[in-house]
Amino acid sequence: MKLLATVVDKGSFAHAAKDVGLTPAMVGRRIAAMESELGFVLLNRSTRSMQLTPGGKEFYDGCLRILADAEELETSLSSAHQSNPSGLIRLSAPDGFGGTTLIRTINKFRSSYPEVRFDLQLTNEPVDLIEERIDLAFRLTYDLQDSTLIARKLGQAKLCLYASDEYLARKGQPAELADLEHHDCLHVGTTRYGDYWTIIQNGKIVKFRKPWSLVIPNTLSLIQATAEGAGIAAIPDLFVRDHPCADQLTRLDGVVAFPDLEFFVLYPSRKHLAHRVTAFLDFLNQTQPFVTV
Repeated sequence: MKLLATVVDKGSFAHAAKDVGLTPAMVGRRIAAMESELGFVLLNRSTRSMQLTPGGKEFYDGCLRILADAEELETSLSSAHQSNPSGLIRLSAPDGFGGTTLIRTINKFRSSYPEVRFDLQLTNEPVDLIEERIDLAFRLTYDLQDSTLIARKLGQAKLCLYASDEYLARKGQPAELADLEHHDCLHVGTTRYGDYWTIIQNGKIVKFRKPWSLVIPNTLSLIQATAEGAGIAAIPDLFVRDHPCADQLTRLDGVVAFPDLEFFVLYPSRKHLAHRVTAFLDFLNQTQPFVTV
């Protein structure tokens, strides 16, 4: 499996052979033996190119997962008895969350465990943790739908309306939901919750839509645009509190009621978590950096 992964990664038998210390002929014979054992061709080969077959692609993807699990098992068993875990933790988090609080949390953790490295992916879209080989994913949500994953609740957050003082001086301050029809409202375009705000009206959860004055692709840009007077935006307070523009924003209470958001960290249901991942989870529980006041 490691040899096949190396061949695909390097793009040829010759390059893979140099990497693993074999001759190209030996690499070819071992791949041919794998194909004979499996009963199907893994690679379509010519003098100029090499490409995985459909069956080869499926087998290769499975090899990567198995090799990653084996490495994780070895690391968990060897590192569990060490006071200084090491290795890489891959994280996925909403874009508005990654720039401040999470970075500060990672830095504090690394001050105690400097040999642990992080690869941070920021996205507002759902991520396949297995396919993307993500160790931990942070989710801020009304309803957690990933039943196949282990979820640990980290805290709660509130969705609130914000605007700049300059905008409020120019357009006035809304007092109730109907007033928003006369205001410029902003929205994040890349979100699993669509082109609307989820609000509470007459005791029921409903969808609120209007012609958005500006649709912005990410939360950090949404906060920046709101601070610069572009309009009114619904933003989780967790994302606003540590943003550099926080002091330029005024929270508009009493205009709209939003359901509470819950903040989770998710990870695949695996028998063996790497010790570095367990240590980071324990650190999150102890420090509770994402609990809003």
